[in-house]
Formats: sequence, structure tokens, C-alpha cells
Amino acid sequence: MNSAPHVLLVDEISDTEAVLKAVLGPRGTSVERTRGAMVARRNEQGNCPHVVVIDLDDESAADTAASFGESHRILIGSVKATVEDRDRFLSKPFQYPELLKTIEDLLLLPPLTESPG
Repeated sequence: MNSAPHVLLVDEISDTEAVLKAVLGPRGTSVERTRGAMVARRNEQGNCPHVVVIDLDDESAADTAASFGESHRILIGSVKATVEDRDRFLSKPFQYPELLKTIEDLLLLPPLTESPG
């Protein structure tokens, strides 16, 4: 099991991935991007990222967010959505320093454990 911090970006736009990799990569945090349709396949592999950044404007955002119950989540959207207490929400258009600060804050927290249903 890899103990390095892992951030997953679920977004269609690659600019955010490039910024996150440029800043967080040299600090030892792995960053990868996937599209909503690939999320289910990733979860079947048992790879639970420490932080997931999800674009709520994607059609499958609600299902995507629900599938990462053990990860800290940052939800980004044009309209404020109902989010769980543990989630962080950033309004579009967001600033990269704000996103990076939020990710860094969440990386300092211990991983979540899914509460029994």
C-alpha cells in the first residue's frame, strides 16, 4: 500500500490537474485526474485517495461524490449545492490558491473511515 498522499481530481478540464501537479507533486503528493465515467472502474481497484476534488457541474457528480465515502471531498460548482458537513465547497470561478489551501488543510487530517450505514 502506498502511504504517499494522493489527490484525485474528477474533472473534464486538465488545467487544474497541471496546477495541482506542479505545486503538490514536488511535495510528495500524487495527483491524478479522471473523468466521471471512469470513477466506478477506479473504485473497483480499491484505490481510496486521501482527497477527491469533484466538479459538481459534471452530470454524474452526485454519484461520483457518493462513491468516495472514505475520502475527504472538495466539491466545486457554479451553484451552491447541499453538501455534507465533512465536505468543503468552492464556488466557481474559484482561485487556485484557495483550492490548494483547502487541499493542503485536508491532507493534514487523518483519512476518514466510512461510518456504518
